[in-house]
Amino acid sequence: MNHRELNKQELKIGFIGVGVLGKGLALALADRGYRVSASFSRRSDSSLWLSERIPGCSVAASAQALAEVADLVFITTPDAAIHQVCAEVAWRPDQGVVHCCGADSRGILDSAARRQAQTGAFHPFQTLAGLKDPAEAGARLTGVSFAVEGDGWLSDLLPQMAQDLGGRAVVIPEGDRPLYHASAVLACAHLAALMHGAVTLWERMGYDSVDALEALYPLARATLENVAKDGVAASLTGPAFRGDAATIQAHLNALAQRATELLPVYAALTAASLPLALQRGVSLSQVSEIEEIISNSVNNSQ
Repeated sequence: MNHRELNKQELKIGFIGVGVLGKGLALALADRGYRVSASFSRRSDSSLWLSERIPGCSVAASAQALAEVADLVFITTPDAAIHQVCAEVAWRPDQGVVHCCGADSRGILDSAARRQAQTGAFHPFQTLAGLKDPAEAGARLTGVSFAVEGDGWLSDLLPQMAQDLGGRAVVIPEGDRPLYHASAVLACAHLAALMHGAVTLWERMGYDSVDALEALYPLARATLENVAKDGVAASLTGPAFRGDAATIQAHLNALAQRATELLPVYAALTAASLPLALQRGVSLSQVSEIEEIISNSVNNSQ
């Protein structure tokens, strides 16, 4: 079969691993007209969940059974398992094998390449948590960047797939993929961790988490909207932006007394905001004063 001549309705796509990423990407591809024909997961209920939402998507009995019926296989297991899962399958020549790990290149699929399969990487720069149906998944990926890499016919298909999903393909140099993935963690997982910290401070003031989020979410949402509209530096607010060392000292004192675990987080993020503050006109002397306050507070808390 010449895969270059297959259209997206004919190309049989399978997923090994049906966790958050596997579910989200399979749903999104199905929403955009791709033929998601089978899935395999160590938890059969996950594959059943997917088959109930994608017409024609069967549940495979094993990874090998899935590979035998699919033209293109996405390995969407946990990142640490990708290499081993790939090595356990007898791939066919010219079959497509793609992983969706952000931190690794397609080199982790070397066992498939040795069997003359075409290998690739396809990582959506988006969180896919909480998706329930194809339309919702398709909407979530609109406007998203996809880190793509592929040989053979995948070199054409994967960028086209990113475009069909409403996104854009980007190519990350192999040595830079850990940096690329770290940026995703900062913008997603660590953003959630920061919100957890902010919620914690409201809880220390006697509010519950629901009340805290009701107060915090509009602020966080408006900040991200400002970043998208005006850029990062222009969206900086708060005492560092004003060179207000006294307020920063008051914050650090309060954290030292009521939320010691958040003091180093606040200190590190304040320090990270100072280059932006300089861009916004804060003087070097003000920055130096804030840096000294941060250093003293961190040292005193240890």
